[in-house]
Amino acid sequence: MQILFGTLAYLIISFPLAVMWHMKIFREKYIHWQYFGADVKPVLGLASMVVQGVVLSYGYAILQIEHSAVLSGLCYALFMGLFLWSVHVLATMGKNSKVRHFEFFWLETIYLIIQFGLYGLVVSYIF
Repeated sequence: MQILFGTLAYLIISFPLAVMWHMKIFREKYIHWQYFGADVKPVLGLASMVVQGVVLSYGYAILQIEHSAVLSGLCYALFMGLFLWSVHVLATMGKNSKVRHFEFFWLETIYLIIQFGLYGLVVSYIF
């Protein structure tokens, strides 16, 4: 049940944040950078987040740590966030020359810090 709640928490945090950040607040920047094409499919992003939420929540559940400590949830989320940051930010910068500058680097880094910071707080309470 905790894995389900952890997954739901990840979705509730991540999907609205992603939509607001990438498609509302900084939409013009991401369009200029060709971060997403003309035919965006948010349902595929949601599906990706379901997989991420399950994997992250299962991973936290099987760790041999004191799950009730907020610091444990934050450390886990920020560590996993660092992994996903390397895949998301650095790989995107490697594949798309339009995003190879500090503005993209910092916007995405701040976005992921918010996302995983919030998830770390919530997952520590769920578990």
